[in-house]
Amino acid sequence: MGKTLRFDGEVAIVAGGGGSLGGAYARMFGALGAKVIVNDISDSAQAVADAIVAAGGDAIAVVASSVDRADDIVAQTIDRYGRLDIVVNSSGLTGGGLFHKMAPEEWDRVFDSHFASTLALARAVWPHLVASGNGRLINTASTAIFGSEYTSTYVAAKAAIFAASRTWAMEGASQNVRVNVILPTAISQMTSQIPDKAFVALLERAFQPDRVAGLIGYLAHRDTTITGCAIECGGGRAAPVFLAEGDSFAVDRPESPDSWASHAAALTARVAKHTPYSMMEELEQRLKDMGPAIAGASDTTSNVRWSEAKHGASA
Repeated sequence: MGKTLRFDGEVAIVAGGGGSLGGAYARMFGALGAKVIVNDISDSAQAVADAIVAAGGDAIAVVASSVDRADDIVAQTIDRYGRLDIVVNSSGLTGGGLFHKMAPEEWDRVFDSHFASTLALARAVWPHLVASGNGRLINTASTAIFGSEYTSTYVAAKAAIFAASRTWAMEGASQNVRVNVILPTAISQMTSQIPDKAFVALLERAFQPDRVAGLIGYLAHRDTTITGCAIECGGGRAAPVFLAEGDSFAVDRPESPDSWASHAAALTARVAKHTPYSMMEELEQRLKDMGPAIAGASDTTSNVRWSEAKHGASA
């Protein structure tokens, strides 16, 4: 057994900290020595902060929406503790339906509660994470990005978070800010909306929020070098999640639909061949697949090596 990973002297914001998952994260940070800002749009944030203090920790609640009050959340953090080291974005509202029947304002309400809130808080905290010299930002996506009917606004928001987090990790590498994204499976307020009660009972037995909180703690620790990664976690298990490409192939006349018609199987094969870390890595592979003459015409190596050197762990 290695040393206990602790957060003594560090300050963490947990957005969505009044929820099931966010509350588990906040309590974990508090128990391991961090000063915790529990942020939520409801008074549940105060209950979580009170529990941390009652257990001997240091925490305050900030009841505010990170969509339009992110700067206030950060200002209260700095006023109280003078620094910021860790931010976990775990906020979002429920909602769904057939995408073509959803009112635009309902789509925006759900989408903004996930992506716009994540973006707004990330922008507000970024200078302070840079100033800490070892900033850590953890965002929340969902396995729903693989596809989940009747929840397209939620899926779209989580897919945006998934993609943006990789880019933010690239941008933060030179500033020593690490960014990762977690795709948690755990019971939450959203669970109660699942109509299959037997399935809900299974989730309640196997997927408690504290079984995700430990991974959040590891990713948020000052000694962890992982960045730019997406990790699915739930029930005591975890798996890396990444975008993949299958085998590329050429057709004789790519300008003709007829040339593609006989390749339906190859176009839809679900066999991973490449897992590019960045757009430039994908382009480099595409040029290699096209042959030596094309690949030699444009050297993309210098454009991608920085990401290979900076992202710390393969994604």
